[in-house]
Amino acid sequence: MTKPKTLLIVDDDPDLREVLADQLQLQQEFEVIQAKSGAEGLEAVKRDHVDLVLLDVGLPDGDGRQVCQQMRSGGLKAPIIMLTGADSETDTIQGLDAGASDYVIKPFQIGRATSELQSHSF
Repeated sequence: MTKPKTLLIVDDDPDLREVLADQLQLQQEFEVIQAKSGAEGLEAVKRDHVDLVLLDVGLPDGDGRQVCQQMRSGGLKAPIIMLTGADSETDTIQGLDAGASDYVIKPFQIGRATSELQSHSF
């Protein structure tokens, strides 16, 4: 059995974090770390090896795009997928400009999202 990839979920919605973590851990391909704020997410990437980040744009302590920029400037090379309800083209461009690898609009289907993550090689 191969070692699971470490995935960091940074979102202030505890229900969403739990559902995502539960679904992603079902196949035993991912070890999930959860953070409820940008500050906790930044600490997690400093403390732990992270293979992938799911990062909410609207965090209680700031804008997720700024957190993304800080993760990148701190040396994080792993893919960062922004999660947000903001669905304008401008929002998407701002997320990608901040260093995100992809931009996913909420709400999304959990099963489809987890299948997409499992199919990516990172």
